[in-house]
Amino acid sequence: MANLKNSDQEILTELHNDTLLWISMLGYMENDLQFINRLLNSKAFKDKVPNLFERLQNYLHEMKTKTRELKNFKKEINEYGVELKGILECQDISCDTFYLENHRTLKNRFEKFYTEFNDYKTRIFNYTGGILR
Repeated sequence: MANLKNSDQEILTELHNDTLLWISMLGYMENDLQFINRLLNSKAFKDKVPNLFERLQNYLHEMKTKTRELKNFKKEINEYGVELKGILECQDISCDTFYLENHRTLKNRFEKFYTEFNDYKTRIFNYTGGILR
């Protein structure tokens, strides 16, 4: 994470690189959601699994929530990338601190979302892996 001892250009570069990484990761998650949607809507599951329909419906509902969250994050991160230009216009340390704190907050939220998303994928794959035909 950037600190106030770095030059403005170094800070901007580091924050911009984080933003590019997040956008890339969101793209991978979009692909994962497409696969999960196809998997959960497929007819490849054994018919006599207890509570199969209910479990799959719960996973599909959670997938819709993850899709909505992902779209919101993508929009927010794209807007944030545009706002990064403001960091070069900062003339005092309080402005730099504001941008760094906003970045740190967004980074923490993204990391939490990414971890929860991977937990969701793991639960689906663990469940569906054992009940495919």
